[in-house]
Amino acid sequence: MRFRAPHLGTQMACAVHERVWDVSQEMRIPAGRTSPCQPCAGRSFPGRQALMPLRFKSRSALLWLTISLSACREDVPPAPVVPPIEDPREEQSVPYVSIDGMDNASGFLRGTIQGQGDIRAVEVHVDGVLLGWAEVNGDQWSIQWLPGAAMHSIEVVAHDGSGTPARASLALQPLDFATPHALYQPPSLLTLPTSESATTRYTLDGSTPTAHSPIYTSPLVLMRSQGEPTPLSLIPTNPPETPVEWRWLPPRGPVSRAAVVRFQQFQDATPVGASGTRSYLIDKSHGPLPVMSLTVDAEHFFGFEHGIYVPGRIHAEDPMPDVMWGNGNYHQSGKDWERPLHVEWFEVEGQPVISQGAGVRIHGSGSAALPHKSLRLYAKEDYGPKTFRAAVFPGEALDEYTRLIVRTSGQDLLYSKIRDCALQGLLRETALHLQACRPTVLYLNGEYWGLHELRERYDEYYLASRHGIDRKKVAILELDGMLDTGEEGDESHYLALLDFVRNNDLSLPENLAHVESMMDVDDFIDYQIAEIFFANTDWPHNNVKFWRYVQPESGGAAAKDGRWRWLVYDLDNAFLGDPGYDSLARVMTDEALPEWSVLLIRQLMTNADFKNRFVSRFQWHLDNTFSEERVTAQLESLADLIAAEIPAHIERWGYPESVESWRYYVDAMRDFATQRPTYVRQHLEVSFGPF
Repeated sequence: MRFRAPHLGTQMACAVHERVWDVSQEMRIPAGRTSPCQPCAGRSFPGRQALMPLRFKSRSALLWLTISLSACREDVPPAPVVPPIEDPREEQSVPYVSIDGMDNASGFLRGTIQGQGDIRAVEVHVDGVLLGWAEVNGDQWSIQWLPGAAMHSIEVVAHDGSGTPARASLALQPLDFATPHALYQPPSLLTLPTSESATTRYTLDGSTPTAHSPIYTSPLVLMRSQGEPTPLSLIPTNPPETPVEWRWLPPRGPVSRAAVVRFQQFQDATPVGASGTRSYLIDKSHGPLPVMSLTVDAEHFFGFEHGIYVPGRIHAEDPMPDVMWGNGNYHQSGKDWERPLHVEWFEVEGQPVISQGAGVRIHGSGSAALPHKSLRLYAKEDYGPKTFRAAVFPGEALDEYTRLIVRTSGQDLLYSKIRDCALQGLLRETALHLQACRPTVLYLNGEYWGLHELRERYDEYYLASRHGIDRKKVAILELDGMLDTGEEGDESHYLALLDFVRNNDLSLPENLAHVESMMDVDDFIDYQIAEIFFANTDWPHNNVKFWRYVQPESGGAAAKDGRWRWLVYDLDNAFLGDPGYDSLARVMTDEALPEWSVLLIRQLMTNADFKNRFVSRFQWHLDNTFSEERVTAQLESLADLIAAEIPAHIERWGYPESVESWRYYVDAMRDFATQRPTYVRQHLEVSFGPF
């Protein structure tokens, strides 16, 4: 907090003389002198009795006192005032002082002082009572302070050689850890729980409190600190040989911080009693965006041996230079690469929605090598509650999730940052399975970690909660029939479907009927139309998943009928490039695509009924789902939602390259949406004739 002082000309402030007078009581003053100086003689100093004896610790403060007293001596003529030589090219500096931060562990309040002349001194007041004179080193000041729970305000008054004072003040509100908290707070004094039978220890860097952590003895000062280190943001998250287009970059400026407080009570070295984790944003807001705060022992993310966010040991042992994405700790998967952390999620106004322990893994394959990585959160009894119980996605009926993704937009983090979220959102009115999406700001151990998307994750828990089915009876396959989730042998049903399609004439109604008994053909048509309209170049040979209920039940919910249905995801390479690109012809004729990826659509097109259903449904989507007005409105809505956050995100990560480049990519998507329907109508006519 920085305040510029009013200019007082050559008048010496009597408030300064008042302080000098009280300090002079400990020094030798000529007998009979009743006032610190003649100009102030007869003035009343009502606050003098409340002032504490002072000890000057800095040479600059002593020099200030000496000159001030010398100026008051009747037998010493005042020094002539020599106006400074001003450089006409530069504006003359104005003194100012700031309160920058509080080191709660060591008990030091600190700030900055700048001004004219060599003499600098800072007096610090708490609730109107002089605490003391700060130690000044260069342009930094500090003072030891143990705040009391009932205090309300701090004021500092700084002086330079010109005699012009500068002031800064800070009001502090009481904040109790034991009461429900909101994310957004003004500067505060935080009280932690204590016990007569245990010692409360705490940390402010995200680490788990240990028997060696600082002991809590007085309320913690939480303020919007300036100049505090953000060490995690300086750790490279991919190796130096990474292609320059997506190599890790250091932050372009200071990284903002949230206050993250963790405490644990101990008896000797044994954790006992209460513990907790809380995050606060002091004098800062993220407008229309919710906020997630993740608190974790830094070693779990950034340690060489086991850190999941860095190249680490895996890269050192085998960098795999011939593979596009290389190799690193962040490419490892499975339970062995899951780490514990604490999750907090706050709604737009700052009210807490989730606060619990959970597990975390890196999410994604190739995109894990990008500097900014997606995370997968696991609610488990090992860490806390079994689910994330919160309605985090407006408009969704669900209010309980077992797994969540905190996604960085995949490869689109280099470009628009809204692509997958926006395109999936266009399909909400279909029966397709989609991932709810919500742009969210993330803090990691209090350090600003930029824009993310809170997403649902496709897995057996997702399908069970969506359809009210037994998750243990769900099979999820990917690509050519590889088992992703389920029991060995669950893939045989799909492989039998492919075998039937290869060896039977699907133009015959009875054969189409058999295929429809094994897969939801209407679902498949919507899925194919969406991917083709979006011109997804990372499909159909990649990013393909589908599922079925392995123990069909007749007469029940449709999801239990045992037919295969498809999952739309990872549209990071869609809506890019030429809006006239004929993705329909690619799917129908490109011989470079693997046979398994186009077998179903090409064989089904030999059936006249299926072809008519496909073309008719595509026309409906062009008129409704993919109308220019609807698509551009969706893009603009998401872009407007995150626009205010984009500059801070770019300053933190360096991607997209600039605000202007981000706007360029968003505008390119808008142009694509405007032109795409006309081109696709032409593609349909070329492939299937007039309609």
